[in-house]
Amino acid sequence: MTTTSSILAARRARFGISDIVRKVWMRDTHLWPDPSSGGEGDWIGWLGLPAKIRKRFGLAKARHHQALAGMTSINVLGMGGSSLTPEVLSNLFPDADPSLNVLDTVNPAAISTALENIDLKTAAFIVASKSGTTVEPLSLEAIFRKALTDAGINDPSAHFVALSDPGTPLTQRAGDGEFTFNIETPTSVGGRFSALTEFGMIPASICHMPIDDMTRSALSMAYLCRHQAADNPGIELGLFLATHALRGRDKVTFAMSPGLERFGLWLEQLLAESTGKDNRGLIPVAGEPLLPPEAYGNDRQFIRITLAGEARAESPAFDEHPTYDIALPNQAAIAGEFFRWEFATAVAACAIGVYPFDQPDVESAKQFARAALETNSSDSLPSTSLSNAVNQAFDNHSERDYLAITAFLPESTALTNAVSELRTAISTTTGMATTFGYGPRYLHSTGQLHKGGPSSVTMLALTQDPDIDIPVPGQSYTLGDLSAAQAAGDVQALRDKGRRAQLVKIGNNPIQEIKAVQISLAQREST
Repeated sequence: MTTTSSILAARRARFGISDIVRKVWMRDTHLWPDPSSGGEGDWIGWLGLPAKIRKRFGLAKARHHQALAGMTSINVLGMGGSSLTPEVLSNLFPDADPSLNVLDTVNPAAISTALENIDLKTAAFIVASKSGTTVEPLSLEAIFRKALTDAGINDPSAHFVALSDPGTPLTQRAGDGEFTFNIETPTSVGGRFSALTEFGMIPASICHMPIDDMTRSALSMAYLCRHQAADNPGIELGLFLATHALRGRDKVTFAMSPGLERFGLWLEQLLAESTGKDNRGLIPVAGEPLLPPEAYGNDRQFIRITLAGEARAESPAFDEHPTYDIALPNQAAIAGEFFRWEFATAVAACAIGVYPFDQPDVESAKQFARAALETNSSDSLPSTSLSNAVNQAFDNHSERDYLAITAFLPESTALTNAVSELRTAISTTTGMATTFGYGPRYLHSTGQLHKGGPSSVTMLALTQDPDIDIPVPGQSYTLGDLSAAQAAGDVQALRDKGRRAQLVKIGNNPIQEIKAVQISLAQREST
């Protein structure tokens, strides 16, 4: 089911934004409500990025490659907008040279595995933080610096690159010689809109990805979003999203072809953090297995995105619910999609009446986590079992509710698949949409939506006592302490906002435990 020019014209008339293209490109902030306190400023610099890609990164390529000569892997230490674009690119270009890896977790088991598998002597680390103070990448930086020193590497700083805004503590440290080079990022571009800034394009350039083709894709999409009156790809998509959300279909469900699976993570952050506030928002559902048509409620809209040469997702549900199709002709076209979705998100936010460039509810969870670390009180919040938490969600759900499962556990395909099966069972038996994210990644992605968006969320934070732990050099806490504090802090922040949230303690065999709950849920429904 696709939109037409006549439908687009009707939507423009309905929202009273026939001149939205002109206003967006004029950076007219009156299109949106006022930002929250602290969210003010010029955040629309992303509009001009396509025209700057080649100049920013093409000319600098030789200098970067010379500084990192001999490195066989580029490892991004970042969170949210600083890491999700490299995550997408590493999946689209798996044969990149040097290889591109993303470390956006503080789970001690996951980092222990990384320490074992990375060849430290030929590894470079990009410490990516717009604010220069993000606790996760800075903690990882300290751990990997120590690992390099312990491995007998004389100059660990030669293995580190800094990406941050001008004047941040990270940039200042780079100026003091703690990094082989420093690249400043634009202050007028927020993290989730930063795909075409240094946060995305420096890793792409260093790893010899097709920057020229990506530039052409981004320029072409920007041109269409600026000069097309009818069939404008950014406006058409943005109004599709908003129109159906305002009709109660706020679960934006992505059906991706295999090569674009990680693109869903990037889209999650963009939509959730931009629109999830003032008790409104688009609720992105990514990574969900295709369900029987009867398992989908009337709160769904579908976005089907297919990469050329890959099978397109198919389901009878696409004929029963609003469905928007996007096809990418090649991998480099992802750059154009980054821009299309940024433009569309700005349009959708205008239509549903939220300011897209702030994140007023993100800091509360960080404050609770910091307090838990300082007082060593992460265990003071009561926890429950997964079985109890799922059954409570089952018993207390209402129409259009959704269940957000988050896991402060080591990421793995096996665990993701087990949760996928549980999600299928939950949706099949209740009709609820489900989402899934690993912590602490989701805190920088869907965390704003859970606290500031529709109150239809129930959140389960899955935690586990770690078998191993890693001290953070220079700090009084370990990675296990940090992970536990973040999980407890987010649950507390959600409860303070009146949201339903449970801290769930998982045993030493999480996959077995998840499967047992899935089977129990199916048996309960059959009786």
